[in-house]
Parts: sequence; structure tokens; C-alpha cells
Amino acid sequence: MPISDPVPGFNPDAGALIAPALAEQWTANYRQQPLTDAGPGAAKRINAYYLSNQILTEIQAQQGCVGLRFYMGLDKPKAGENKAAEYQMLVVGVDANGYDMVPRPATSGELLYEDGIVGDNAQKCPSVCDSTSPLTS
Repeated sequence: MPISDPVPGFNPDAGALIAPALAEQWTANYRQQPLTDAGPGAAKRINAYYLSNQILTEIQAQQGCVGLRFYMGLDKPKAGENKAAEYQMLVVGVDANGYDMVPRPATSGELLYEDGIVGDNAQKCPSVCDSTSPLTS
């Protein structure tokens, strides 16, 4: 069940193709940025994430889903764990009014999007990368 008032400025048709050369420049710009949080316990830079069609299709197949929204997250180690923080990319479906299709209480008290899906467990580059792609060189 969608939430009735659209998110201000939401465009369900957002997105456009860009030239591969522009994508190459943008990814190069990103890789050339200094790491601001470098140091002990800092998270490593992730250049790309891979998600299978299976998880994306499952999220898009939710009734009322018009697109996807991607969130950045940070998995910090728990006390006593000897590992670095790791950036995560999460993906959720979005309804026609621009709302994330994740479980939440409505103002009426009912649960909206009770079966909402959040996708993660993407493969990260580095370490699983296409070294022949102009977007990684």
C-alpha cells in the first residue's frame, strides 16, 4: 500500500543514459580523491559494487515498485572484532510516490510494506573487479 502524499520533487522517471567517456571521467575523478578517513580502523575505498539480476529483479517485482533507491551504509566492527569498517551499498524498491518500500508504521498504526525487501551482499571492487574496464583504470 503506497503512502498517499508524494515525496516533494520525486520523479519516478529519474535517470538517464550517459556517455561512456563521461562515466570514465567520473570514476577516475572518484579514484583520485584522497581518502579523508585513512588511518587505523578506517574503511577502505570501494570503487564499485556488483549485484545480480536476481536480487534486483526480486526487489523490482514487489507490487507497486517503480524503481530502485541505493543507500550507502557502514558496517562498523563490533567490540573485540579485529577488522576494518566496511562500506555497504543497500538497495530498496521505491513506490510511485517516492517512498522506500521497507517495513514501517503508518500514521494510522498499520504496518506498511510489511514484506519490503532490502538488498545487500554486493561483491565489492576491490577485490572482485574487471581490470580490463576503462572504468577501473
